[in-house]
Amino acid sequence: MGSSTKQRLRGFTLVELIITLVILGILSVTAGPKFLGSSTEDAYSYRDRVLAALRTTQLRAMQNSAIASCHKLYISAVLIAGPTTDTCNGGADPNNQDDLVVKIDTQRSEIVFTALDGQGSLFTEINFDPLGRSDRNCNNTCRIDVGLAGVCISGEGLIYACP
Repeated sequence: MGSSTKQRLRGFTLVELIITLVILGILSVTAGPKFLGSSTEDAYSYRDRVLAALRTTQLRAMQNSAIASCHKLYISAVLIAGPTTDTCNGGADPNNQDDLVVKIDTQRSEIVFTALDGQGSLFTEINFDPLGRSDRNCNNTCRIDVGLAGVCISGEGLIYACP
């Protein structure tokens, strides 16, 4: 018996393939970072908070250039904070009212802060002058490492996320 019907080819159409690729692309962008682990997300989140605290302190130094003004942040392994608002000494105040506190939750994260000046020496506090420059030796760029991310401070006071 001779069948004259053509056998239809089975396969995906171009439209189906394009839709599948678009869906996979969307999933990789939205769900992909979750597979990298929470430490990566935490590092970038803490880095953004450190950037905000540094820039706020720097802007306050440039706006209030009185000699008695205090525009300082203290840096330890798990805390970056300004001093108490009444005084400029005594160390970091974790209850600082100026929203200049970045504290790592050590219960859920292993990230630590490491601050290095332009010569590679550790430092634990940073001040800004009325021109927005750091009092640290940042000629070759100071760096505050936050896990996998980092914040850089140039000699002229530019504060940015390190590449």
